[in-house]
Amino acid sequence: MRAIFLLLVLAGCAAPPAPQVETPAQWQAETADGQAWPEAGWWRGFDNAELSRLIDEAAAGNRNLKAAVARILQAQAQAKIAGASLWPSVSAGGSASRSDSGGRSSQANVQAAYEIDLFGQNRANAAVALTRVDSSLFDRETVRITLFSDVATTYLQLLSVRDRLRLAEERLRIAEDLLALVEAQARIGTVSNLELSQQRAAIASQRAAIPGLRVSERQFIDALAVLLGRLPQGFDVTGRTLADLSIPAVAPGLPAALLERRPDLRKSESDLRANGFDVAAARAARLPSLQLTAQGGTSSRELSGLFERGTFFSSIAASLTAPLFAGNRLEGQEQASRARRMELAENYQQSVLSAFREVEDALTATTQNAVQYDFAQEAYAQSAEAYRLAELRYRAGTVNFQTVLNAQTAVIQAQETLIQSGLARLTAVVTLTKALGGGWDGAVPQPLNLAQSLAPL
Repeated sequence: MRAIFLLLVLAGCAAPPAPQVETPAQWQAETADGQAWPEAGWWRGFDNAELSRLIDEAAAGNRNLKAAVARILQAQAQAKIAGASLWPSVSAGGSASRSDSGGRSSQANVQAAYEIDLFGQNRANAAVALTRVDSSLFDRETVRITLFSDVATTYLQLLSVRDRLRLAEERLRIAEDLLALVEAQARIGTVSNLELSQQRAAIASQRAAIPGLRVSERQFIDALAVLLGRLPQGFDVTGRTLADLSIPAVAPGLPAALLERRPDLRKSESDLRANGFDVAAARAARLPSLQLTAQGGTSSRELSGLFERGTFFSSIAASLTAPLFAGNRLEGQEQASRARRMELAENYQQSVLSAFREVEDALTATTQNAVQYDFAQEAYAQSAEAYRLAELRYRAGTVNFQTVLNAQTAVIQAQETLIQSGLARLTAVVTLTKALGGGWDGAVPQPLNLAQSLAPL
C-alpha cells in the first residue's frame, strides 16, 4: 500500500539526483578478500557467549535505539498528515434553532473541499514526508550499528583493564617477595638502605596504579549497563581476560558498494533528496492554486420534515488564488531551500570522503596492529626472561640490585604494551566492521506499524 501511495505522490514530482561522488577502484590497504562484507552477527566471530548476550540485551533495552524508533513513528505520522492534502476533505454538520417568536429551523449538510494540485506543491510536501520516513529508518540502522560497536568496544576495554589488574597484582606479589629478600640482606649488611628504598618505592608505585585500574573497571561496567538500558547498580559481567576471545576475520568488498552499505550515507542522501522536494514545494508556493468546494444538505422548519421533498439544496464553487505580493517571503523561502540543498550536497560528499578514510584507516590498523602484537609478545617474553635471570643472579650475588630494578621496570612496561596492543588489535576489528556498515546489507528497512506501535501509549 505504501509503495502504491509513494508512486502516486512521486508522479510528476521528481527531486534532483544526488551529486556524483568519486569512488576508488580498490582499497589502498591490503585485504584478504575483495568481495566479502561483515556479516549481520559479526560479533559472534569473537566466540564469546557473554558478548553476544550483552549485544542482544542492548538491542532490546537501549534507550537511544528506542528513541530512534520513536523518530520513525513521528516521521510516519507526519507522512500521513502531509499525504492527507492529496485527498478531498469531507465534513458533515447539523443544526437546530428556535427563536423567541417560536419559529424553528433544522438543517443537515455535507461539505467537501479539494485543492487541485496544479503545480505539485502538495505532492512535493507529501514526498518530503515520505522521504524523511526512509531517512529515519536509515538513522535507526546507524544508531543500531553504533550501539553494537560501542558495546563490543566497551566490553573489550573492560577485559583489558581486568588483564592489567591481574598482572599488576601478580607483579606486586613478586616485587614484595623481592623486597623481603632485600630486607633480609639489609639486616645482614650485604646491601645498603639505598637498594631497600628503591624497592620500596617500586612497590609503592605499583600499589598506586591499582586503584586507578579499579576505577576504570567500574567505569566500563557502568558504561555497559547504560548501553544496555540498565541501572549500573548491581550490574556486572563475568568475563575476565581478552585471551578468551577469538579474532574475527573481516574483509571489505569493493569500495563503490560502501555507498549502499553505510546507513549514515544513505540517510545523508535521503535528506538531500527530501530537500529537492522542499525546493519544488517552495517554488510551487509562488504559483496560483485552485480550490473546489461543494455543499449539499437539507433544511426545514420542522425536524420531522428535514428530509422531505423540496428541502434539499446543493452548491459548488471554484476559487483561484495567486500570490501577488508577500514582501519577498515566498522568494526567500525558495532561496533558503536551494541554499540548504547546497549545504546538504557538500555535507553528503564530505561524509563519503570520511567513510572511505575510515575504512582505509581501519584496514591499516587491523594489519599493523597484528604485526605490533607479535612484536609485543616477543618483547614481553624476552623482558620476562631477562627479569628472571636478573633476579637469579642477584640472589647469587653476581649482579647488583640496579640490574634487577631495571629488569623489573622493563617487564612492567612490556606487559602494559602487550595488553594495550592486544586491545588495539581487537578494537581495530570492531572499528573496521563499523566503518564497513556494521553488517547491514543495504536494504531499506521496513516501516513500522504505526497503529500497533502507539497502542500502548
